[in-house]
Amino acid sequence: MRRLFFRLVEVWGHPNRMAALGSLHVAVWEDPDGLATAFNTLGLSDQAQTPDGTPFELHWMIKRPLPPAGQTEAAAFLAQLATAASQPQTAFDWQTRVDVPAGVPGFTHCREVWLHPALTDDDPDTLDDPQGPVKVLYVIPLTEYESFVLRREGPLALREYASANGIDLLEPR
Repeated sequence: MRRLFFRLVEVWGHPNRMAALGSLHVAVWEDPDGLATAFNTLGLSDQAQTPDGTPFELHWMIKRPLPPAGQTEAAAFLAQLATAASQPQTAFDWQTRVDVPAGVPGFTHCREVWLHPALTDDDPDTLDDPQGPVKVLYVIPLTEYESFVLRREGPLALREYASANGIDLLEPR
């Protein structure tokens, strides 16, 4: 976990806060311009692997600033998702959809998340680690209709739908 922390610091700078939730930690970054808040698990890669055996961590960016209480709620949500990911019967990887019956905090109409590679070239798909690469699974909340488009038409169709309708999949909706 410590080695991944320093790798994340190289990519995004020092986090503003850390939440320890059992053996898992969640690092929290606040955008200096006040436009977003990002979360990344630390320690999940010691417990969970994709179906091909690659360890992974979860990353979630919310395109809005969150007060401390909102950050705590979002970090707890990411920790719950990490707990689900570490179960033996679970197969998390890029392009996986995960039901969230209780909903995604701050995303009133979202009951599912989509795990995706990085959305921009500035963000890493994997973190280099001496023990081998660690995938970063980016958490994208989906509304019921967005989930339908993804399931029925595929990832490209979802991105086209979002673009055509002015939807930023990282903004609460």
